[in-house]
Amino acid sequence: MTQATSTASRRVLTERTSINLIFLAAGISFASWAGRLTVIDEVFNFSGLTFGSFLLCMTAGTLLGISIIPIISRKINTRKLLFYFPILLAACLVALGISISITRTPITAFIFLFINGIFFGCLDIMMNVSGARVERHQGRSLMPIFHGFFSLGTLLGAGIATATISLRMLTIWHFSIVAAMLVAIAVLAQVGLVGWEQENYGTRSKPSNRSNTASNQKLGLLLLLGLMVAGLSFAEGAANDWIALATVNGHGLPHHTGALMFTLFVAAMTAGRFAGGKIVDSVGPRRTLLLMGSIGLAGICIFLIGHGPIVLGIAAVMWGLGSSLGFPVGMTIAASQGSRLGPNAVSIISAFGYGAMLSGPPLIGFAVDHTGLPEALWIAFGVMLMSLLLTPRVTRVPAKITSVG
Repeated sequence: MTQATSTASRRVLTERTSINLIFLAAGISFASWAGRLTVIDEVFNFSGLTFGSFLLCMTAGTLLGISIIPIISRKINTRKLLFYFPILLAACLVALGISISITRTPITAFIFLFINGIFFGCLDIMMNVSGARVERHQGRSLMPIFHGFFSLGTLLGAGIATATISLRMLTIWHFSIVAAMLVAIAVLAQVGLVGWEQENYGTRSKPSNRSNTASNQKLGLLLLLGLMVAGLSFAEGAANDWIALATVNGHGLPHHTGALMFTLFVAAMTAGRFAGGKIVDSVGPRRTLLLMGSIGLAGICIFLIGHGPIVLGIAAVMWGLGSSLGFPVGMTIAASQGSRLGPNAVSIISAFGYGAMLSGPPLIGFAVDHTGLPEALWIAFGVMLMSLLLTPRVTRVPAKITSVG
C-alpha cells in the first residue's frame, strides 16, 4: 500500500466516523421528543385528531426541509451544514421544552415542532448524501450501518426519555440535557471533515440526452423503489410515534411500560441495521428485505392482537427488526445505481422514506378517533404488506456497489 493510498484510506475512515456521529445526533434528537409523546399528550390533553395534527407539523416541516436543502447546499458547504443543523435542532428542542413545561401553550409547541422538522429534513438529506459518498469510496454496503447509528441515537434518546419520565423530570430539563449532547457531537464530528470545506452537493446536474423511454423507465424504477422504502418507513414511523401510546391507551399498561416498548422497538431497529450490512453482502438485498419484512409483519400483528408486557415486548422487537433495513437498503440501491437512476436518486428516495415515516403517524392519528388504539395500527400492517409485495420487483436491480476511490 502506497503512502497516498494509506492516507486516503485513513481519511475515508475518519469521514465515516464523523458521518456516524451525525447520524447518531439525528437519532438522539428525533427520539427525544418522540419518547416524550405520552407526556406531551397528557399535558395538552390532545384528541386523536389533534395529536395527529401535532405530528403532522413535524411531517410538514421535514418535507419543506427536504425541498429547500438543495438551494441551501449550493450556497453553504457541506461541512458547515453538518455542523449547523444539529445545533439548530438542539435549540428547537429547548424551545419545545419551554412550550411544554413552562408556558404550556400548544400553539408554540406546534410551531417549534414544525421548525424542528425543517432542520431535521435538511440534515437528513445532507447526512444521507454524505453517507452515500463515503459508501461509494469504500466499495461496500455501509448505509445500514450509518442508519444503525441513527437507530443507536434513537435508542439512546429513548433510554434517556424513559429514565427522565421515571424520575418525573420536567421536559425542559430533559431536552436541555439532550441539547448539550447534540452540540458536543456536532463539534466532535467536525474533526473528521477537514477536507470538506469546499464540498457542495446542491450543484445542478447537466441536461441528459436520454430518450423518453429511458426516462420513463428511470421514473418507474424510482417510483417503485420509493414506494417500497416508503412502506417500510411508514411502519417505522407508526411505531416511533404510536407504539408507546398504544401500549398505554390501547393495552392499558403504565407510562413507563409504554416508554419501554418504544425502547425495545428502537433497540431491535439498531441491532437489525448494524447486522444489515453483512446480511445484505452475504445473501443479497431481496432475501434480506423479504426475511426482515416478514418478521416485521408478524410483529405488528402480534402487537395488535396480543396482551401482556412480555408478548407486546416480543412483538415490539419483531416490529423493529422488520422495519430496520428498508430505508438504508433502498438508499444503497439508489446510490449504487446513480448512473441509471440519476444523480439526485439518493435525495429522492430519502424524501420518500422520511415523507412516509413522518406522514404515517398523523394519518393513523386521524383514524384513532374512529377506531381507537391499537386497532388504528392495522393501517401500518397493510402498508408494510404492500411494501413486501413490491420488494421482489424492486430488488431485481443489481445492487452491487462499485468503488470509485
